[in-house]
Amino acid sequence: MIRLIPSNEPPGGPADNRQQAATRLALLLIGLVAAGLGALAWQRLRPVTVAVGVDRPLVYGGAIDPSDLNSAQLFLEERGTSPIQLKTMFNSADPRRGPADVQTLLDQGVRFFINTQTSSHAVPSLELFSNDRALTINVSATSTALSNRDDFFLRIVPDLVQEQRAIAARINQLGGERILVMRDSRNASYTAPALEEFLQALESERPWQVTVRDFSADTFDQKRKLELVRQPFDLLYILGGDFLPTIGNLAQLFHQANPKAPIVLTPWARSPALLENVGDARRQILIASPYPDRRENRALDQYLNRHRQRFGYEPYGMGIGTRQAIELLDQAFRSGYRTPAAVRRYLLNQQPHRTSLGLIHFTPSGDVEGQHHFLRAIP
Repeated sequence: MIRLIPSNEPPGGPADNRQQAATRLALLLIGLVAAGLGALAWQRLRPVTVAVGVDRPLVYGGAIDPSDLNSAQLFLEERGTSPIQLKTMFNSADPRRGPADVQTLLDQGVRFFINTQTSSHAVPSLELFSNDRALTINVSATSTALSNRDDFFLRIVPDLVQEQRAIAARINQLGGERILVMRDSRNASYTAPALEEFLQALESERPWQVTVRDFSADTFDQKRKLELVRQPFDLLYILGGDFLPTIGNLAQLFHQANPKAPIVLTPWARSPALLENVGDARRQILIASPYPDRRENRALDQYLNRHRQRFGYEPYGMGIGTRQAIELLDQAFRSGYRTPAAVRRYLLNQQPHRTSLGLIHFTPSGDVEGQHHFLRAIP
């Protein structure tokens, strides 16, 4: 039998009041915790504007390059929920307009950039990222003028010293005596120091007979170039500084006269659209790239396939870096870092960073060191 022992205190007595107070306090604490978690969740998903570069045509009548913007859009679609809101940054063809292109968005309050400017555009823009007003992750510029700086200009491609030494080492492995170097004069902030570094690294290994000529998409003289590239050479190196259709023209003309000679291209040539312009020369092409061959990297192959399925084309090589850059910013924002200074500390201190396309490890100055792969246009 259960016996009920009545309390000696009447309802509403001190014990009952203490119980009610404890209950109210517990509910208050639960409410505060819930509000705090809600505020934290809102803070992590509060929209942050990120500008992504879209290149205007380098040649009159050419198409803009939307591959970086599309790469960022694909990530946001696959991520589902992200604090990132995209804004387009149009890169003018004229390098002198580089700072103005950035300043336009700074004036609109944009503080984070995935920067696709070439070296000739990016070097003049450096001053705009000298302090914590804004932070950029550049995916394309390799000039050493951008290296080893204590600023808010980060990049996830190795600089031209690493790149050109790797290219020279590969060419020395290929062998031969006579080499023709065609240098793109449009992006001189990249190609001028790159040529100097390349020649120094090349000739330190073995003697070469090197012929150097400039070319420009604006003043391409096919007849004069035809006379040059039809001469006998053991190898052609096209030191291109942008996605220029002219690269394909030069490769074709050279291949007609030197069908067995290798043709080496810079990372800028990792573009399906550009390779469609090289004709039979595809079989002799080697493309230097800081990113691996898709045939040897399942994650990269799947990403490129998804991009093609979504947008109807495969992105240029820079699109790979853009995918990594937007993942890094998304991770920083979700971790609660929302100012350029805080995001920079996160990116430089909490390393390495894992992305769907590989690890990123910044140097203390916000550069990266990486391996270069040499890709064949076709198996």
